[in-house]
Formats: sequence, C-alpha cells, structure tokens
Amino acid sequence: MAVFIDYARIAAFKVQVERMTHAAMRSVMSAYDPALREYGLFGYGDSSGENMMAKVLNDSVKPSAVKDAFPILDIQWDTTSLGMERELGKYAIFNRQIQEDMKYRAPVDFTLEVINRFKPMSGEMKEAAHTVDLLKKLQKLYDKREALLDEAIEIQEQSAAKLKGLPELVMNPPNGAIYDEMLEEAPVTAAEAAARYTDFWSKKTADEGLPLLEQQYISELGRYRSGVNNVVMGISASMQSSTQAHQTNLPEAITKIEEARSINEEMKRVIAEGQNRLQNADYDKVGSSDLPGQSPGSTGNGNEARDTRSLASELVREEGLFDRLGERVSAQTSDFTQVRQAGVELNNQLRNVTSQHGVPIKQAVRQASQATERYMDSFVRNGASNVILQSKRELESGRGSDAQRKANDKESKSKLKEVRRVLARIENGGSASSEAFKSLEKFYNANIAFNQAGASTSEKAGIAGDPYESGGNAMSGMDSLFGGMSGLLENLGDELFQNEYALAYFNSMDFGQLLGWTEGDGGADDVFDLKNQELEYIIYGFHNSSGNIAAAYAEIFGIRLAIRTAEGLIENSKLGNPLLVLSAAILHGITHAIKDMLTLAKEGSVELSKMIKIKLTYRDHLRLFLLMHSNNERKLSRMLALIRWNTGVNPEEKQTYAAGSTRSSIRLWFLPGVVRSIGAVMGSEEQVEDGRLFVERRADYSY
Repeated sequence: MAVFIDYARIAAFKVQVERMTHAAMRSVMSAYDPALREYGLFGYGDSSGENMMAKVLNDSVKPSAVKDAFPILDIQWDTTSLGMERELGKYAIFNRQIQEDMKYRAPVDFTLEVINRFKPMSGEMKEAAHTVDLLKKLQKLYDKREALLDEAIEIQEQSAAKLKGLPELVMNPPNGAIYDEMLEEAPVTAAEAAARYTDFWSKKTADEGLPLLEQQYISELGRYRSGVNNVVMGISASMQSSTQAHQTNLPEAITKIEEARSINEEMKRVIAEGQNRLQNADYDKVGSSDLPGQSPGSTGNGNEARDTRSLASELVREEGLFDRLGERVSAQTSDFTQVRQAGVELNNQLRNVTSQHGVPIKQAVRQASQATERYMDSFVRNGASNVILQSKRELESGRGSDAQRKANDKESKSKLKEVRRVLARIENGGSASSEAFKSLEKFYNANIAFNQAGASTSEKAGIAGDPYESGGNAMSGMDSLFGGMSGLLENLGDELFQNEYALAYFNSMDFGQLLGWTEGDGGADDVFDLKNQELEYIIYGFHNSSGNIAAAYAEIFGIRLAIRTAEGLIENSKLGNPLLVLSAAILHGITHAIKDMLTLAKEGSVELSKMIKIKLTYRDHLRLFLLMHSNNERKLSRMLALIRWNTGVNPEEKQTYAAGSTRSSIRLWFLPGVVRSIGAVMGSEEQVEDGRLFVERRADYSY
C-alpha cells in the first residue's frame, strides 16, 4: 500500500510538472512585440524570458494559504533553462507567419476573381502575343533585308553615275556615221576629233617644211591638238573613277544581295519555328481553368490575329529575285569591262592622231560609243532596258504597304516620345526620402545576408522608343502575367499568400496624384515618399525615390498597350499585309494606352478591355505585377526591410520559437529504494537522490 501511495504521488507529480512547464512557456511567449503585431506577426519582445519563466514556476509551487493544509506534492524546482531561436527574419519563419495570418483573411476568392477577369481574353491575348512576337522578329529581318537590297541597287546607281559624262566625251549626240569636217574649231569629243582628223593632216602636211612665219594653219593645228588632249584627259579621268567604283563597289553589292538572301532564309526559319510557342501553354491553362466565381463572356478566340500571322509567308521574297539581282550586277560588271576596253583603245588612238597618219580613229570612236551607249541604256538612262529600274520595280512590287506602315511608325514614335518624356520626368523627379531609402537599402542588404541569399539588381524601368520593341515588350509582360496566373492555379500556396499579405499591409501611391505632379498641376512631392510607395518597392526593389514609381508607370502602360494592341489586331486585320496590320495595331495600342493612363489617373479605374467592361484600379494592376515579378525571396526581404523601417524593430533579432527545460523533485514517503529498483528495471530516466525523485521536462512553443 505504501508503494502504491508513492506511485500515485509520482504520477500526479509528473502530470503537474508537465502542465507547469507548458504554462510557463505560454507565459513567456505571451510577451510578443506589439509593433510587429501591427503587421500580423509575432516575435518575442524585450522582456527577460528566463526571469518570466522562473517567476511563473515559482509561483506555481507556493505553499497553500489554507490553514492546516496537507501538501501531498512538495514540488521543488531544481534547475530551469530557456532557449530562444528561429528568428522572424528567416524566410521560412516569416513565410509561415504570413500563411497563418492570411489564411483567415480569405484572399483566395479575391485573387481568383482577378484571374477570372483575364480568363475570357486568354485566347485572344495568346494569339495576339504570338502574332506580335512573330511579326516583330520578321519586321526587323524584313527591314534589314530590304535595306540591304536598296543599298545594293544604290551601289549600282552610284557606280553607273561615274560614267555619266563619258558619252559626251565620245560622241555627242551618238550617231553611227562620222563625216569629215573642216578644222575650224577645237574638238570637244572624240567623234569631232575623228571627223577633223583628215583635214588636220591635210593642213599639217601643207605647213610642213615651211618657215614658221609662212605656216598658215599653225593656230588651227594647235587648237586641234589642245582639244584632242582635253578629250583624252577627260576620258581618262572618267574611266579611272568609274573603274575604281565598279571594281570595288559592285562586289560589295553582290555581298549585300547574298546577305539579303541569307536573311530571307532566316525569315523562313523564324516562320517555321514560330508555329509553336511555349508561352501559349500558360494562356491555355488560364483559359481552360475551372475557377469559382463568375467569369465575363469571352471576347473572341483570336482568329483575326491568327489569320494575320498566317500571312507571314508573304513577307518572304522568292528565291529567283536574288538570282536576278545578282545577275544584273554581274551584267553591269561585264558591260563596264567592254566600255573600259573600248575607252582605253579610243584613248590610245587619240594619242596617236596628231603624230601618225592613217590612224583608225573613226572605228575606235564608233566602238567606244556603241559600248558606252549600251551601258548607259542598261544602267543609267530611264527606259525599258534599264535593268536597275527593273530591279527597283521588282522590289517595290513587294512593298505596297511600306509607305503607310512607315507613316504609322512615325506617328507611333511621336506618341511614344511623349510617354517617354513623362517617364523621364518621373525618373528625375523624386528627391524625397533619400535618407529613408538609404536606411531601407541597409536593412534589405542585411536581411539578404542574414538569409544567405544571392544579391540581385533591379532592372531600370523603360519604354522603348521603337514601336515594335515597345509592343513586343508589352506582350512579353503579358506572357509573364499569364505565366504567373498559370503557376498560381497549379499551386495556391506561398506566392498567393505573400502577394496578398503585401497588398494588405503596405501602402501604394495615389496614381491620380502622380498625374497631377507630371502635368505640373501642383501635385505634391510627397508622392515620392517611401511611405507612399511601399508596395511598389516590394515589387521592383529600387532604393531611390523615383525608380519604383517609374517602373509601375511603365508597366501599367505596358499592360494597357498589350491589351489595346490585341484589339488593334482585330480592328486592322483587313489591311492584308501582316506588317501593316502590326504597325496599325501598335499605333492603335499606343493611342488608347495613353488614354487609359489618363482615365486611370482621373477616375481611379479603367476598363479591362473594349469588350470586357470590368474596372481595374491601380492596386489591381499592382496585384498583377506581383504575379509578374515572382522573385519570392527578394519580396520577403523587401517586406522585412520595410517592417524594420516602419517599426524600428529588427525581425532578424526577434525569435519566434522557445524551448524550455525544467528539473524538479518531490520527496518520496515510502520505500525510495524500491522505487529506485523499479526505475532501473523499467529503464526510467527518473533519479532518486536523498529520498527525492527528480524528473526533467521540456516544452516547446512557436508562434
């Protein structure tokens, strides 16, 4: 019976110690930091955990105030210890507390509602992004190819132009017959020299042997010699410059034609590879998702954009064109060789006409004239036989829409220039909160190091000045957006809770106030204060007062441009030429995206698209950008840095987990030796010393 009494006391003792230890740990962890609680977080405060634990345990074993009470359990505390760990600044701990906080805030339905808004336009946006992606690549190749062909033809024209003055030196006007003429004036063409050659020798013979004063034709003979010499020098100069141009430049023209041929082949490859696009799977996943809530009606399946893309093969030049262009350059080289040979022979004969009788000068002139005229008709003069003009006509026949396209591009660039001007003003405008951002950067880097995460840099916001680059970048952003949505549908986990936590606890700027500032309407500079752009900082991570604002502005414009460009592809699909459709669609997109920016600023929201009359606010756009910038570790460090800056509490120093250990004892009333023996047999860890039973207990607690 005595053994059973001690056994019952031991069992009660163990239960009581277990409860007291857990109660002590709960008391310790109740001293959380109230500043962190404002962010839905728990971290241990500044109290001494050891002292609190000791007080709670000691109070729990105070003697009863009841008179003549009989203490069945005389518990005594031997040793206690407390360990604190798992700092809130660690990604895993912070992320777990985010999940605990956000699971009660029902963020899922609201986020899925946002995805539902984009679901009906997934097909249209998929085809639009696919079409813009393909045609943007082809546009660059197309323009480069056509520029090379134009350069090749320009080389031909420039080379041919070197010979423009030669016909006037050979025979002007050209005529097959050369009749003898009297030597009255100095010849200015080779034909005139040939026509007066007989009279020259007749008069030269008449004056030969006579004293200088008796010679009758000395001045006429001198004029002839001078005229012939001028013709020779003129032909030589013309031949020298044209020879250099033809031998050096025409091979370059061939090189450019072959380079254009290679680009044409690359265009074929791009079209073939562009049939399938990896990013399309994300659009399909969003479009086919079965989400709770009501989704707006479909805006279409993107047939217009797909039809435009199917016409891409029309941008490829037929292979025979490059062959013909090359043959015409080769023909120019060959014809010039004949001109050059005839010109050299003519000059040789002209050099002999004043010193030799019987020179076949007329034949040389006729041959040179025929070769020159043939070259001029083929490469210089306007006419049906001009092969350079034929090349130009062939090229222009495939550029029927280029003029309108370039006009569209010019207007688009003008509008983009204005948007870029506003963006530049934003980037250069903020000087506020510079010290705050320096502190924030310090906190951010400290947390990155604390988590041993790799360093990274944020990309500067930008809007391309080239309409096609701007449109392509906008569609790439849409790829990222639907990729984020697709990933969210696969795993409604960390990403969702983190994004919704950021939206719930951090401020964003007033977009209307930004518009007032950019337009000089007296908007306050505090739009750039850190407290007014916390959410933007979490998304983009710039440690200056304007970088995050500029990035948000650029991305909102980008997403509006992508949506409106998709609409533009539908409205301009009847234009035929795919590049003209693309340029008109981008112009449409830029024009309406600018209007959307003004509407969003003035009214606080903007319609998702022309067909989906659902309003998106500025913060709705930021919610989408959180999906697009899915760098979770950086987001966590930025949020922790903001919490530290706002509260003055360093999450890296705030523990969230406590492990407490106690060692206590009670006096055994009966048979301590027997109990010790039983303990040895049972393998119990209890110890009996001097008639007291000692036990150790551990309790763990985590926020």
